[in-house]
Amino acid sequence: MTISGKESFLNTIAAKLGRERVYDVQRPDLRPLIPDSYGSLTNDDLIEILKEQCYFIHTQLIESNPEILQTTLNDLIHANGGGAVITSGDDRFLHYGLSFPNSFVWEEAAGRENNLLRSETANTAIVFADYALAESGTIVIESRPDQGRSLHFLPTNYIAIIEKERLVLRSTQAAAYLNRRIEAGEPMGSAINFISGPSNSADIEMQLVVGVHGPLRATYVLI
Repeated sequence: MTISGKESFLNTIAAKLGRERVYDVQRPDLRPLIPDSYGSLTNDDLIEILKEQCYFIHTQLIESNPEILQTTLNDLIHANGGGAVITSGDDRFLHYGLSFPNSFVWEEAAGRENNLLRSETANTAIVFADYALAESGTIVIESRPDQGRSLHFLPTNYIAIIEKERLVLRSTQAAAYLNRRIEAGEPMGSAINFISGPSNSADIEMQLVVGVHGPLRATYVLI
């Protein structure tokens, strides 16, 4: 009988480990990872999971609603010390009637250098999350001409608005939604960013420093 390349490879691994081949491997239960499968979890359950995880990733979570969203954001900008604001060019800013004095918009027409300069000098960036992962406190953000990568990393403070209907449990659900867009032939951005609050860095003595490689503070506003 001819031994296939796969069998030969596995035989070699078993020999190196000094044990017999194992043939009765049980496939793990992958049902909890199936997209759109939350079991008994409700949207309220996902919110509670997100709240707990935000504590561990040093991210402030504020619950608001569309009616008071402008006031909530104004209060956060003031708490951040005021200064210049930069937003993405997301249509949802217009949909919710949001506007900010002393603000810039990341826009393709401005050109790369101007967008970078605006981001560097902005005290606060405000964006809308495409999706949010409750289990890890991660927001999913697509890079587009109206929302460049540097927008999320150069300003001092970062605010991400999360619509409740875009809150999912984990990355498999967000990936499934993105894949449906690809299958439908919709244009996709140059990158998909997964951002879990401000950066966390620790030295050998485990002295934690937050915000070394990006915004010093991150806030999620749930509506």
